Amino acid sequence: LGSFVHEMLDSFTNKVKDEGMLWSDLDNEKCRDIISNIIDRKLDGEANSILNSTKKFRYLAQRFKRVISKSVSVIANQIGKGEFEVFKTEFNFGNYTSGEAITLDLESNEKIYLQGRIDRIDTLDLDGETYIRIIDYKTGAKKFDLNELYYGLQIQLLVYLDALIKNSKYILEKQVRPGAILYFKIDDPIIKGKREMTTEEVEKEVLDALKMKGLVLKDARVVKAMDRDIEGYSLIIPAAFKNDGDFKANSDVVTEEEFNLLREYVNKKMVELCEEM
Repeated sequence: LGSFVHEMLDSFTNKVKDEGMLWSDLDNEKCRDIISNIIDRKLDGEANSILNSTKKFRYLAQRFKRVISKSVSVIANQIGKGEFEVFKTEFNFGNYTSGEAITLDLESNEKIYLQGRIDRIDTLDLDGETYIRIIDYKTGAKKFDLNELYYGLQIQLLVYLDALIKNSKYILEKQVRPGAILYFKIDDPIIKGKREMTTEEVEKEVLDALKMKGLVLKDARVVKAMDRDIEGYSLIIPAAFKNDGDFKANSDVVTEEEFNLLREYVNKKMVELCEEM
């Protein structure tokens, strides 16, 4: 499911880009039609695909359509509500064509070269600076946990951020600054209402249910560039404002200095893990 979802989302994003469509113009019906056509072409062109092998898998393929269509419509809504633009999807780093690998020097005088693939990179040009937002798609529930980061169990997003910042001169041809590292859950959530709900109310609940989890730069300008409609709390990112304009305590926001400290810690933790191996 994970590999299939990533491929379909990449195909969808490329189609939007190639045909010059605006994310803000993509409603639920349009997203559903595009995803349905992409999946049908995929299955028709690969007769030996596991999704064509049995009635069970053919049913799953139709279920995937629903889940991916709903996720894509939410992604379109999230992008449409902000100023960040999709820069790359399924981006490979460390292959020396789009930037150098992350190099780790071990005490044994050995070197480790790390390569990887980032699901989505968004960029924002603001006041002469370029900010990046890294999105990782997950088919299961995932939230950012500093305790897991401390023990080296959840370092993926910060490794990506470190790779992009170190190689931004190759990738974006300019130095970039951290904007956010976020997980997006691929899902078609069931919304439980206590009364009859309007379409707008249901869509708001869906957005809230699929709100991205992670860390966001502690900068009101950057936050509002991710959600221009933010009122109190955001339906898109884990951030909320108090009446005086400061961030609420439950906001997952960090300063650029704290982002850099986390990157530095993750690099040390990666060396420890490699030496243990």
